[in-house]
Amino acid sequence: MVYQLSVMKRYSKPCPAHVSAVRSTTCSSALAPARALVLACMLVGGAGACSGASTSGPGGAPARPQPAEALPPAASASAPAASSAPAASAPAAPGTAVPRPTKRLTAAEARRYMVALVNRDRATQGLGPVELDDGAPTVAGQAHAEDMARLGYLGHWGSDGSVPEQRHTEAGGSDMVLENALCFTDEARRTLDPKALIDPAQVERAESMFFDEVPPNDGHRKNILKPGHTKVGIGVAQPIATPTELPVPCFAQEFTDGYGSYAALPKRAKVGTVVRVEGSLAAGARPTGVGVARVVKPGPIAASDLNKRRSYPVPKPFQMYWGPGFVTPVPVKIDGGKLAIDVPLSDHAQPGLYEISVWAKLGKSEEHTMVSLRTIVVD
Repeated sequence: MVYQLSVMKRYSKPCPAHVSAVRSTTCSSALAPARALVLACMLVGGAGACSGASTSGPGGAPARPQPAEALPPAASASAPAASSAPAASAPAAPGTAVPRPTKRLTAAEARRYMVALVNRDRATQGLGPVELDDGAPTVAGQAHAEDMARLGYLGHWGSDGSVPEQRHTEAGGSDMVLENALCFTDEARRTLDPKALIDPAQVERAESMFFDEVPPNDGHRKNILKPGHTKVGIGVAQPIATPTELPVPCFAQEFTDGYGSYAALPKRAKVGTVVRVEGSLAAGARPTGVGVARVVKPGPIAASDLNKRRSYPVPKPFQMYWGPGFVTPVPVKIDGGKLAIDVPLSDHAQPGLYEISVWAKLGKSEEHTMVSLRTIVVD
């Protein structure tokens, strides 16, 4: 049997909402066409991953690739606002070619292969490698890939209304996370294969679709090339083969910026609760502030609605707290790489999903970058 899946990418302006599944196959039997994969966009602080924006910077500034541009801390209290043949990819730098596996891959092997391809692509721009994190980033990414593949949608919201930083938090993560997602969008329910074997060409094609973007719609590429990323989790889910359809995998890449360790926050709290935000950042990261944002409490979302939400904006803090010397409601206590502050969970006494961010200056940069983003469900 000869089976070839042809993927079509269609873009307009940042994060095109009109992109839909494209069916284009050649098959020697009566198999129904598999659905084409589509990309989703994540935004940080109102700047578009798909439009090639960065993800740093309070006062303006996850997708999804780098925090957006920052304003001076005292200027504002709102911050991160925050198949058989592989597709062609950018030429690898000398010595970075990745041998293609000679057999189909287990999920664990597919993750490792995708990370090798990510690091090959980072090497083309002189960037160091990221490590595969089988902990929170992969747990969160796997849950999202399975949700998308099972229900036939693409986006950064989950069918339970969850968002990337919420899934990462609930999986035990505490760092900033930026997500790349790829799946089909036909809204057909499927049964997942718990022992799926993945064609290496599908892994290559997925990474190529992310990395081969061109400006201004290159947010996924910029996410892969964000210098500050240190680790990545990979989610991969594939439906079972049926008499009428051959399976295509869905992927989620969860890039994280691991610059510190943080005291635990409660998973749930009441409006008005005061929580202690404290942590210790690694050498080279200078803590500067803490932000608090709020969005509507998550609830179930139908696949048809999820497919209309191609982009996800990381919420802007409604309140920023800065270190000594800046205009701030309450100063963050900063001692070298350590920070601590007590903050109230109250945005005009409204319940919701509250997001606690930690900001820092990295290396010699004077830009404020979000290095931690965690969520609390507030009733």
